[in-house]
Amino acid sequence: MNKVVNLLNQARYCHNYLCEEKKAIELCNQALKIDPENRNAMLIKAGSFNCIGKEKDSFLLINKIIKKWPNHWEAYYLLGLLLFNTNEKMAIENFNKSIKLKKTFDNTISAAQFLYFLENNNYKEYLKEAEKFDLHGYKYYMKNYWEYEII
Repeated sequence: MNKVVNLLNQARYCHNYLCEEKKAIELCNQALKIDPENRNAMLIKAGSFNCIGKEKDSFLLINKIIKKWPNHWEAYYLLGLLLFNTNEKMAIENFNKSIKLKKTFDNTISAAQFLYFLENNNYKEYLKEAEKFDLHGYKYYMKNYWEYEII
């Protein structure tokens, strides 16, 4: 299992920091050959698929994860991200489902950003929650990633 953990750590780094999605997918596939039911490998792979325009593959994998682990927050968060630009109602429902299962900085700040784009003032409540959850992360996100307008 140490090999799987190593592969997943590399895949996370490729996905989260280097934006090398194809490499992350390759590493996840190697982990899944060793441990075919590894949820973390599936989650990273689904997120990477979405980043390279393979939305259908991401959608199918996310739904497989939800079917197998219906009470895990991260798949709903990924589904919210996937639906961000295509189905507003389903996106916020999935962000809220994720938050209900386990409130994290990522799912809360993503819901805030999404509601802001929809011009829904409820975004302010999500921002307050994200700030309470992780003040340092909140300040960093607001400085570097929060988008006030999309042109």
